[in-house]
Amino acid sequence: MIDYPVFEMPVLGHRLIFAIDAILHVLISHGAAVGGSVVLVLSQWWAIKNNDQKMYDLTYKILFVLFIAATAIGALTGIGIWIHANIIDPPAIGSLLRVFFWKWFVEWIVFNVELIFLLLWFLTWKQLGWEGRHKNIKFGIVYAIASWLTMVIITAILGFMLTPGNWLTSIFPTQPDYVASLFNPSWIPSLMFRTFFAIGFAAAVSMYWTWWFTKDDIQLRERAEKFFSKITLLSIPPTVLFGLWYYSQIPQEAKALMFVAGLTTKYVGHKEMLIFALLGAFALIMLAVFLFYVKPRGVPFVLASLMMVSYVFLVAEFERIREFVRKPYIVYGYMYAHGIRELDVAHLNNVGVLKYAQFVPVQYRTVTEENKVKVGEYLFKLECRVCHSVNGINAITKKVKGLDETAIYYRIGTLNSPATPFMPPFVGTDEERKALAAYLASLVQDKNTQVAKDNKGGQ
Repeated sequence: MIDYPVFEMPVLGHRLIFAIDAILHVLISHGAAVGGSVVLVLSQWWAIKNNDQKMYDLTYKILFVLFIAATAIGALTGIGIWIHANIIDPPAIGSLLRVFFWKWFVEWIVFNVELIFLLLWFLTWKQLGWEGRHKNIKFGIVYAIASWLTMVIITAILGFMLTPGNWLTSIFPTQPDYVASLFNPSWIPSLMFRTFFAIGFAAAVSMYWTWWFTKDDIQLRERAEKFFSKITLLSIPPTVLFGLWYYSQIPQEAKALMFVAGLTTKYVGHKEMLIFALLGAFALIMLAVFLFYVKPRGVPFVLASLMMVSYVFLVAEFERIREFVRKPYIVYGYMYAHGIRELDVAHLNNVGVLKYAQFVPVQYRTVTEENKVKVGEYLFKLECRVCHSVNGINAITKKVKGLDETAIYYRIGTLNSPATPFMPPFVGTDEERKALAAYLASLVQDKNTQVAKDNKGGQ
């Protein structure tokens, strides 16, 4: 982090913006791309096998929705992840690119193949018509394979960030074990978990849109809803089994943070809230899917909508928990969330982080009594702004409210403690720590002064 310029995101903060972008992208990539391609190819195949042209036409209507979602929202949020990840934590992206360069390069090629065959599948569907159905489905099959292969590579990278395994056989600059980084402990279980979850989710999406598209054809609704609900029901057992395998590969320290991740620190004392919410969402999904299978005519719109909301909630919670339990690291055991490598901490505590902060003005790389508040501001931007805004979401002013400069100084020294194990340690000299404390104390003082002025003005 100290080798890169700092980009601030006031009010909302980097963490929330990235979370919104990433969750939207996962919803589209799982529900519309990976899972959607498999489910709709199966639906198209089933229609061809049974000579069911109405089912064939319904599949196209659902594909139209998923095509718009994948090419518009999915593509934009995918680009957004790249842009924001480079802004929020460039050292992490740099490290991942060094480890996974050629794998990511292959993923980029496969992604282009995926988009080309999605376009071919969708745009030639009407052109080829019912007569050209056997040719058209081949485009869908290639699209489905390419879409899944992108997930294969991306889950390897995501798995590596949480369970890097023995990729560092010794300390740099010796050569890391890139094979070990690819075949990290959580890669295969997370890949299979996501695959079956995506298929079940996409089938639920197809059930929802079938509800809309078959209002005037109850017989088609019955055939289609039974078909899609069967896919979801069949996908649930392997999703659970691979999910348990995935869970078993997560480090014990990360498992301990799961309730904090799911509830935030405000409600961490009420673990039952998360359990009830997750079980409730799962129960709603099972109820809706079961009714779609046994009595598709009688499923009300409210229940169909709640099924979709429940799936979205489960996706959002999973992604939130997966990201949070990695804390205080961005790459587990190697690089902290603020972009400083664990193996560099001792050296930087001795010489200071400002010595290497190339984008901090020279006059603020040495702490003096006159400039320490300004130096502290730069230190906040270097080490804190990844997770905290000043006065917005997860505001640092709320965290230090009621503390004086001395108390803040001592609190900075115990960030990575049993009380807050998800926070990376402050890195830097004692003088830099004092400068950060002075800056944070000044924020509280400025806020108190402003409140006093507002109160005086209102009298």
